[in-house]
Amino acid sequence: MIRMFTAFTEEIDDAETAVTEILNQLDMDGRLCSNSVGILHCSCDFDESDVARELCGRLPFDVVGCTSLSVQAQGVKSQLALTITVLTSDDVKFFSGVSSPVSDDLNEPVTELYGRVIGSMPEKPALIMPFIPFMMNIGGDEFIEKINELSGRQIPAFGTVSISGEEDFSRTYTIYNGEFYPTSLVLLGLAGDVNPMFFSATVPEDKILKQKAIVTEVDKNILKTVNYMPAVSYLESIGLAKDGSVAGLESMPFVVKINDGSVLTRASISPTPNGEMILCGSIPVDATLAVATMGPEDVITSTAEKVREAIVHGGGRSMIIYSCVARSWMLGTKVMAEHDKVDECIGDTVAYHFVYSGGEIFPAFLEDGSISNQLQNDSMIICVL
Repeated sequence: MIRMFTAFTEEIDDAETAVTEILNQLDMDGRLCSNSVGILHCSCDFDESDVARELCGRLPFDVVGCTSLSVQAQGVKSQLALTITVLTSDDVKFFSGVSSPVSDDLNEPVTELYGRVIGSMPEKPALIMPFIPFMMNIGGDEFIEKINELSGRQIPAFGTVSISGEEDFSRTYTIYNGEFYPTSLVLLGLAGDVNPMFFSATVPEDKILKQKAIVTEVDKNILKTVNYMPAVSYLESIGLAKDGSVAGLESMPFVVKINDGSVLTRASISPTPNGEMILCGSIPVDATLAVATMGPEDVITSTAEKVREAIVHGGGRSMIIYSCVARSWMLGTKVMAEHDKVDECIGDTVAYHFVYSGGEIFPAFLEDGSISNQLQNDSMIICVL
């Protein structure tokens, strides 16, 4: 059994005040079991503050996490805040680490970290939680595919990709024990009496346009051609672009069915001058592609349905919730509306944290018994612990 409790601060300038505020909320005396770990999310501005470093220096356990666009815990929420969630248990053990920096090839850093963290565990982990750096030259799904390979597709993964409010995403970091890393993977493994439950709100079926197409050329996360025509030209052919300009990208998820039968959702960042589309993750050639259109009500309704479902089936257990930053873009000026809906649905019924994500890592359980951990976009995911 895992117990979970959270703390929250918007104090960024005075580290001592912030740390005292956090420690008072955590009130760890008598609450910690024999094994504990912290999960920390914050605005990228905390990299220039001593708050995270001072806090982690005062905690008797490791802390993993990454930067986010906004954070929420038990009804308090902010786009300029830090939240820490403590997982503690007598019958679950936590193992964690950070990789060396990743440049053009992730193979060696990820393999070494996986071996160091997962290889040190006394039994096969019941759950892996990756915190992946946001990188323009290496997609989050490439990290996940390497983890799938190393795990033999037998261990579920649930986690997130770092993100920030910067337009160019230049200040996104993973976090380990108070240090901020622009290109390092952080990994947490849970072993023991863990029975995670997973819930996912994706694109509603009735919002997916009927036109289907085939992905005919890609370069990692660059969608080059669809039905053998430039990606933007394809969007023009179905009325979603004009004269090379694509409007409303934040409300236009790409829904992709791949050969193993699972479905990927990809948010698009922008078109390129030569008519290609930059996506928040790669997709395979020969996959079937459809475009969806979503609005604020679709985000709020789907979030409410899945949160309530998780409460019903979770048996009072705690929740970790990640929602794609693209869903927040769909909300327009009502940027905190999804936060408000989560708070309305959960209230004080269970402990939780809710964080905006640069990519949602979620397991798909396939018919052959294997597990395909995937990077999704435009989704809201929940892990009940």
